[in-house]
Amino acid sequence: RRRPAPAGRVVDGASRSLVAPRGKVLSAHAGPLVRKVITQPAEECVMRPWKVLVLVAALTTSPVTALPAMAAVEPDPLVGHGVFNDPAGAVAAQNAIYAQLGRLIDRVPAGGEVLGSVMDFDPPNTADTADAPDIVDRLIAASQRGVKVKFITVAHSANTQATTRLRAALGSNDAAGSYVVHCKDQFPNGPDRGCIATRAKEWSTGTVSAYNHSKFFTFSSVVLNNGTSIPNVVYQSSSNLTQWDENEAYNNAFTWTDARTYAAYRTYFEDLRRYRYTAAGNNNYYQDTGSGTDYRAFFFPRQEPSGRPFDDPQTDTIHNTLQSVACSYTENGTKRQTDIRIAMLDFNRPAIAQKLAELKGKGCWVDVVLTNANDAVISALTNARIQTTRCDWNNGPGLDIRVHSKYMLLDGAYDDDIIPRVYTGSHNYSYSALRQADEQVVRIMGRTVHDEYLRNFWSVRDTCRSHDGIIF
Repeated sequence: RRRPAPAGRVVDGASRSLVAPRGKVLSAHAGPLVRKVITQPAEECVMRPWKVLVLVAALTTSPVTALPAMAAVEPDPLVGHGVFNDPAGAVAAQNAIYAQLGRLIDRVPAGGEVLGSVMDFDPPNTADTADAPDIVDRLIAASQRGVKVKFITVAHSANTQATTRLRAALGSNDAAGSYVVHCKDQFPNGPDRGCIATRAKEWSTGTVSAYNHSKFFTFSSVVLNNGTSIPNVVYQSSSNLTQWDENEAYNNAFTWTDARTYAAYRTYFEDLRRYRYTAAGNNNYYQDTGSGTDYRAFFFPRQEPSGRPFDDPQTDTIHNTLQSVACSYTENGTKRQTDIRIAMLDFNRPAIAQKLAELKGKGCWVDVVLTNANDAVISALTNARIQTTRCDWNNGPGLDIRVHSKYMLLDGAYDDDIIPRVYTGSHNYSYSALRQADEQVVRIMGRTVHDEYLRNFWSVRDTCRSHDGIIF
């Protein structure tokens, strides 16, 4: 069973063909194996010694702020770290991302602000507990204690029980301090659309409409249990807020504090709000906050230049990122190789797969976990003998577990440094995610975060391979 698509929406025509035959035997890897400090499976390469890179978040102290009773007894949210759910785990493990989000919402003090945009918004209406928080209740409680709460969803989520409850509490006037709106509310009889993205694309299998695929929140500040106040907080996830995302999908969320990217996300939220008033939107919106800090944010849709094809790799952000990867480098007199790992729900941009194949041929280790891919992607990966895993396994009646994360890990030579990087967010490696959708990607630099994601990657990959997931 697949999560049902919104009524009338066709998924990328080039994306949902089958994912190659299962059952291929993993080829042996030649060469000596040197393991990293953290436990890992016997794997692919000679790893360099750990380089410790400390991510320091600027924290400001303030007088202790009164927090809701729920927040006072729950652990602090994690800032500067990844959070990962386990859809096959216990309730707390399934809801780990919900718990992170709930604790962030709880810790915004009166007079603060919460902005959020999520595509599929229908979290369960259940008893609000630490292990299974009710996100709607937490947002309403924040509003009631004097926090401005502004939320944007999409047309197919406009009348879920969750949106209906939240709208009843916050209203739908986007000139007010708090509100709930959706991308199509100004053009209810028009075509399906995102808030910014409005472009439709014809495929042989049908039309793919634009959509808002966002999965982020911003918080003006969060106050920890010891009274420390952290400003400029951003939460970016691969997870929508539905039960499916808890118990049938591997997801991740990352929360950080950074003034530049916080401001950029707030600007993006405002652009989601205002462009929904225009029929055309802005299909050439693409924004990039630039380098200079550990965090760099990319906002979509991104349009190809005039005269270039729809699948133009020159304006594919992920393809361009891979252009800066070198597969070998020397450190302390020892030659090392670069590792590239990808966990992705939808992967149908062949230029990315072809670039991965090229890098594999130059000596990079490449490892891919996916759920949906087209034949061109699978052929490029397997012909290059890239370890490829399909994640789609049954965990009981009506429970088919898939990878819903959308991240890439780089560990090795990139431009002029060897700092590990994580690229994560809402963005699948599909054409629609690049050209037709409101999407976000954040780049995170540092060994600590990379290795948190690496451990998650190994866990997801090995679990899925053990459930008939071996493609190559």
